[in-house]
Amino acid sequence: MGVYALIRNDVTAAEAALTNDPEAPFNFLPNFRTPFEHYFDKPVFVKIIVQTLPEATIDSKTSLEYAKAEFAPKLIVDMLELLTAEEMKACDDTESAIQAAVDEKKATLKKNKSAMAGIVDYTAREKATVLQTKMFGELGAAGVTSAQATFDQLKVFCGDQAKRLGELIAVVMRKYKTTDSKRYKPFEEVKDIDVKEQTPPPSALPLPEQVKYQLAKATWYEELFQAAMNEIATVFNASKSCEDICKHYGIDNADGKWSKELRAEVFRLDSKDDEVVKAKFGPPKGFPRALEKMTQGKTLRDLNRVTFEFEDPLLMALCFEILNKKYNIYGLKNKYLQETFKEPPNLHMNLDIKDGWLCEVQMLFRDVLLIKKELHKFYDVNRADGPFVVAGKLFKSLADPDAKQRNEDSKCRSTDDKGKNNGDELLKIIKEKDAELKDRDERLQSVINENERLKKMLESSKGELPPPSPGDAKTRQTTEEKDIEIERLKKVLGLAKLEKAEQPPPSGTYTIDQLRSGIIEGVDSKRKESYLSDEEFREVFFGMGKEEFEGLATWKKVELKKNARLF
Repeated sequence: MGVYALIRNDVTAAEAALTNDPEAPFNFLPNFRTPFEHYFDKPVFVKIIVQTLPEATIDSKTSLEYAKAEFAPKLIVDMLELLTAEEMKACDDTESAIQAAVDEKKATLKKNKSAMAGIVDYTAREKATVLQTKMFGELGAAGVTSAQATFDQLKVFCGDQAKRLGELIAVVMRKYKTTDSKRYKPFEEVKDIDVKEQTPPPSALPLPEQVKYQLAKATWYEELFQAAMNEIATVFNASKSCEDICKHYGIDNADGKWSKELRAEVFRLDSKDDEVVKAKFGPPKGFPRALEKMTQGKTLRDLNRVTFEFEDPLLMALCFEILNKKYNIYGLKNKYLQETFKEPPNLHMNLDIKDGWLCEVQMLFRDVLLIKKELHKFYDVNRADGPFVVAGKLFKSLADPDAKQRNEDSKCRSTDDKGKNNGDELLKIIKEKDAELKDRDERLQSVINENERLKKMLESSKGELPPPSPGDAKTRQTTEEKDIEIERLKKVLGLAKLEKAEQPPPSGTYTIDQLRSGIIEGVDSKRKESYLSDEEFREVFFGMGKEEFEGLATWKKVELKKNARLF
């Protein structure tokens, strides 16, 4: 009846018929377009159909593609493409009212688009780079006072840029909340969850070895973690509607969260990208940063991490629902619920991937992520305390914006390779570490024993070897050979001036074996680490690159040595 009423151009009858039959498909139009082609030109008629059919139908490709490909005027195409069903229903039943709603929506989208286009301000980047260069030059020439003044100027400038980008985040969030209010609501209902600590390493290990142990475990769990998160992204991108995803994961409306109306929603994309969700895995955390965090008493809950990127808040809420169903979630923070945004918001959590091992998951809107990448170039300077803090790698990306991404891509590839380790490989790594420690202790004990033997020998003979005993293998050595051997051992063990050992100067450095043996007199036992050379500390205990270690601040080096439990 509804179709025949349409053919007769009887709008009232058509509306009544479609109201009685809400499942009537919108794609019947191509079969009957000739009789009412002239009438379909009226956007008011389209609005009546929109009001009476299920909302999911409006978003279907059939109606929009048909309107574009056949005879519909531009106003109808804009109406179907730009306005949500709720916005259509809110219009008065006149062509001028619909045109006004379409124009208003276009203006809003244009404003948002122009705001997003202003994310990267290359003039601001250039000015920040100039100020930074000037500051570093003054540190070496004009002195700290002059450099501090330039740094203060740089900090104010970066603060202004951070504020500008923070305001842009607010614009983006208003767009999500106002243009997709119904789709945004389930996302707003995601509430915070308490934190849980990471599974600790064996406490018997020295702190550096604890860090290496955790990094080894993270390497093994990475493969499992990536496979699980990629599976979710694949299901989302292969589905056509929320209903498909809910069926796949067995999500029903038992708790009232996912009604039939919400489940019927189809995906909407603001970009040309055909992926509704992207999963990007972070590079492995480096040893120095991991050690620094554990030195400060923090646990490592982010050794394995992924960022999900969305354009649709409804899909973000659904993705969280799935993670919450499949895993135990801890430390959940919905930072999008803030009224103001000093830094880019996200949905941040830790999930227990297996056996209590926690991995980090962040969920971001793609527009917010774009702003975040630019904001951090200025935000880090804005919160720094002095000109020395911004030395090193900060602002490196200003001169080469793609350098950081290339570095992250390289690290991600490294993570993929390491992620192929299995449980046996993890066990092998841990056993190797244990064997390493045991071998080191045995070698150290051997050196200590040799020190004691040589010390007693020198004390009893005042620097000369005692007469050889008959039958001793060393009796075959000449006196000259023995003298050479003694001098060699003295040099190796730092005993050349043993008889007149003096308090070593503060700048003096020794090997770890010398300091542990106790044969160097005058060393303050409470501050042995201050006599340990950076080279020895770096190579023997941390495996850090020279450039990487030397880039650390002096106070950080001292703090690391103190907390490494070496003595």
